[in-house]
Amino acid sequence: MYSLLLYLAISLLIGYLAIVIARVTGTVYIPYLLILGLIFGPILGIFEREQIEYLFFNYIGPIGAMFIILAESSKLSRVTLKRVLKPTLALITFVLFVTGIGVAIISIYVVKLPLWAGFGLGAILSSTDPASIIPSLKKARVKEIPSTLLITEAVFNDPFSYMMLIIVIALLLPQYLPYIESSEFTISNPIIYIILSQFVSPILISLGLFFISYELRQLFPTDFKSYYTEILILFGISSYTLTIFFGGSGYMAVAIFGILAGNYMPKDKEKQEYQEFMDKLSSFVVIFVFVFLGATASLVYLKNFLLPGIIIGLALIFVIRPLATILAVSIDRNITFQEGILIGLEGTRGVFPAILSTTFLYLGFVSKDQTLITYGEVVQALVTIIIFLSLTIQPLMLKRIAKITQKF
Repeated sequence: MYSLLLYLAISLLIGYLAIVIARVTGTVYIPYLLILGLIFGPILGIFEREQIEYLFFNYIGPIGAMFIILAESSKLSRVTLKRVLKPTLALITFVLFVTGIGVAIISIYVVKLPLWAGFGLGAILSSTDPASIIPSLKKARVKEIPSTLLITEAVFNDPFSYMMLIIVIALLLPQYLPYIESSEFTISNPIIYIILSQFVSPILISLGLFFISYELRQLFPTDFKSYYTEILILFGISSYTLTIFFGGSGYMAVAIFGILAGNYMPKDKEKQEYQEFMDKLSSFVVIFVFVFLGATASLVYLKNFLLPGIIIGLALIFVIRPLATILAVSIDRNITFQEGILIGLEGTRGVFPAILSTTFLYLGFVSKDQTLITYGEVVQALVTIIIFLSLTIQPLMLKRIAKITQKF
């Protein structure tokens, strides 16, 4: 208990230091969280790796992702979604899968990863990050359409990235799937399993829980508004937990619940208080996730895979995602070629890839499979390098790219 509180306190101190450094240098603070996590973790040994890994695998990662998805999904307006529905669908399906497959192919040939590790790495890195892209967009004053598309994509593609990872595990490592998603029901057909676990159960459970919360608001408006934040968080957590209990994607469920709550719950004044609370909670989560990612990284693997990580990261940032994005958004005539370039170059990798980066390492630990542990270390090291590269390069490019593309 005391060590947990100490680690959390040190992480908050690191978060404050990172924000101060970022303000002085005029840069994004998240890369400094990673660097300071490395310093306090593997370099100085202040964080004990085994304890940090346990906290990261079981609590900080999955619970943190749940709260971030709940917070950001509740901000999405159905009017906005309707305006950018077609290109958004292309971004969270075509671009996401092309990005994942492209990263997988490069990593298999460059790093010589086995098939499951290469495609697992691609799935993990296919998600963009709302926590880092939203502040950057505000600073750069990006136009409404590309800004809306980037934010909408970042919120939606977390559960789709997780679904891609589950597909990889279900097809290439099916024996390890129960460690990730336990269920009372055994389904041998992977296609049926994916449909039921990633779509059917999250949709049904989140819809059911939203209906209950909506009816409570109608029946007991005064009491509901007195506990507005608490009740919505309760039902958001319940949608995540119940879906996981039945073997489904809790991330998809909480994203759906957040959108429903943000758009169809009566517009009480307490809603703003709820959103402010969730934003602050998300800020804490971001600090813990990146500090813990740095603290659990292996210096040996980071050193050995630094160059391959840079090669894969640069290919992802400047080739794979931009080409896939330009092709995808060209289906909508309201989006210009220049806006497509901006969207393609600004798919920042951040919180969700960081959380998923430990998946294979976790599987190796719980199954005591040394091969999974070894390649899990490799995958985590590559994800850490690529996230740092992405968060260092892309926010700095955004303002310049926005100025250039918005002139035309």
